[in-house]
Amino acid sequence: MILTSVHASPDAPKYQWLLTLPCQIDKSGSQDTKCLGSNRNAQKCPAGADHKEAGYLAQYRYAPIGLSNPEWSQWTNDGSPTCVYNPREAQALLNIPGLMAREFQSRKITAAEFGVQPQPHTLVGFNTNFYSHPKKQTFPLTLLGQSITLTVYPVSSTYDYGDGTTLGPTELEGSALPNAQWGTETRTSHAYQRTGEFVASVTTRFHGTYSINGGPVMPIPGEATVTSPGVRLSVWRSKVDWYADDCNQNPHGAGC
Repeated sequence: MILTSVHASPDAPKYQWLLTLPCQIDKSGSQDTKCLGSNRNAQKCPAGADHKEAGYLAQYRYAPIGLSNPEWSQWTNDGSPTCVYNPREAQALLNIPGLMAREFQSRKITAAEFGVQPQPHTLVGFNTNFYSHPKKQTFPLTLLGQSITLTVYPVSSTYDYGDGTTLGPTELEGSALPNAQWGTETRTSHAYQRTGEFVASVTTRFHGTYSINGGPVMPIPGEATVTSPGVRLSVWRSKVDWYADDCNQNPHGAGC
């Protein structure tokens, strides 16, 4: 059965994947149950905490996308067996790509750490520094009796400075600056041009991949976006005045 004909692994974006099971009797994934009973390999695919019964050896093959009758190459997992559990539900495995798209969108992905320097006050024309640190995240789950590893990873960020100005999508994350370097222009900094109250935020785009029982890593169509909690900034204007009074002589003079 072809699990996907359009998915593309980030490392091999031109491949489609084919899953073949022991005792498979047609392209739809139907199984010869008598054959299954005699070909279970409990030693290589043992039962465990996630599976009450031993599994079955399976084989993934791959070929370039776009070929109607390709020659499939065998995928190996560094010599480790690739297992499928509950193969009586093999036909249902065809639904895993669609289920993974739903799971990807429903995961509670942790937003990127978002920082602003200085805050909560900054000045007009001052280089206010912004940075974000999104993280790759992994979610183990079970679907259709199979152990799935869902991984999400950040691909870009969009900074919203709250005054109608944005930066991105960009791969730039920025970084925190020592206090002595506040005001230094960075690739993610922003200089506000007017006073006011603004809420700045960053939105991270995530892509996802999944692996079935330690099989090849395959991408999930679509993307997820997660916005970090906003940071409220008060932008002030600085004013410099010159005074003639000597505050030592006249402590109550203007500017003293």
